[in-house]
Amino acid sequence: MSIFGINDSSSSAYSSILSKSKENKENNQVKFANAMIKDNVTKLSGIQTQNTFTLAKNEILNSNPLDNPLQNSIYALKYKQGEINKQSETNQAVSMAYGYGVDSQGYMTSDFNKAAGLPEDFKIHKSTLEEIERAAENSAITSGIKEYLGVDKYYTNIDMADTIKQYYNLFSNALDKSFPSNKTSFSEADLESLPKGYSVSGIKTIDFNDPNNRMNITHLKDLSEASVANIYRTSEQMKEASSLYIQSGLSISGIEGNNFGLSLQDLKETYTNGGNDWEFNPDMSVYSKNEKGEYPKEALFMSFLRANGGQPVESSKTTLNPRVEAYNTAMAKESFNGFHIDIDDIMTGKVDFTSLLKADALGGWLDGHIYAYENGVKWQDSSIGYGGAWFDRQFNQAKANGWKASSESINSYVASVMDRLNNLINQTRVV
Repeated sequence: MSIFGINDSSSSAYSSILSKSKENKENNQVKFANAMIKDNVTKLSGIQTQNTFTLAKNEILNSNPLDNPLQNSIYALKYKQGEINKQSETNQAVSMAYGYGVDSQGYMTSDFNKAAGLPEDFKIHKSTLEEIERAAENSAITSGIKEYLGVDKYYTNIDMADTIKQYYNLFSNALDKSFPSNKTSFSEADLESLPKGYSVSGIKTIDFNDPNNRMNITHLKDLSEASVANIYRTSEQMKEASSLYIQSGLSISGIEGNNFGLSLQDLKETYTNGGNDWEFNPDMSVYSKNEKGEYPKEALFMSFLRANGGQPVESSKTTLNPRVEAYNTAMAKESFNGFHIDIDDIMTGKVDFTSLLKADALGGWLDGHIYAYENGVKWQDSSIGYGGAWFDRQFNQAKANGWKASSESINSYVASVMDRLNNLINQTRVV
């Protein structure tokens, strides 16, 4: 027997071991092959889908639609479905903020756009809404009240969708006066061509004569019915509007001009976040220029928001800290209105503003303006905020010496204000 020989029983056992080993090896190979096939099928399916999408796109771009209408309609359908799938993937919510979806890039999803009345392709970044909340909690008024009451939060909820909706509607109302509503990007030349400013009517705010006015407590504004009333195309018209607002005793609501942050200078300042820490300063890196160097519509909207303070607006879903609400309610009971008349009511004749202005003058409320009018002092020089402290001293000395507005001066002053007001409105009124 060879020293390498194996007896029958050992040979049988050895053969069994070899067979089992071979069987296991073959089974493992089959499992591996099946796994590879399954993986490749998945990859091939993805490649096939992508190739179908690419093929459909190329067919549409390169073929004549008249060659084969049926084939083109099939490819067009595949291409359209591919675009929809791609769009839904990028607009798919991966998290939530303020009750709405946020996609993988941090932009609010379609549910927010629908609630806010925004175009489907309009992009609002979550950081913008967070900045609205931060600015709202840190304004001079809210900070002071929070410190006085010893609370950390002024608001318990801010209705972000309605806030964006009200601002966007007014923003669009102004921008649509100069450009088509479907324009989505703007060059520097476009911005330079915009009017110098606008006036707005229809803004609702505090009215202590109405005890049921919720804004007496929230101190917010309602822009839901606001619209552009006048367009000031020149700097002179803007100055005249400011002059009339001041010389009417700040009583003409809706005449003062505002450029809405739509100037090129304001937009550039918005990009550099040139404001104070407590101001609304949105992150503009998420609203970058396009390949032509033009500003997206979203960037202009951010500048508009910044010019308006980026504060929340009146909404039933915007709620205050209970302690803040109780404090504001108590303060509202001790407050009273100033004298403010909406410019629409003046121009439609609903309010006899001439008589009201004359009554205000007879009551002595416009004495400083009438004295300046009599003495040919420019309105800028008669206003403390414009460096008119010297005039204030001169006027007080005149009153101490017995000066009093005469009936003739009052009538002449009121007539002058009304003539200038009518002239400005005729030049700038939105029809």
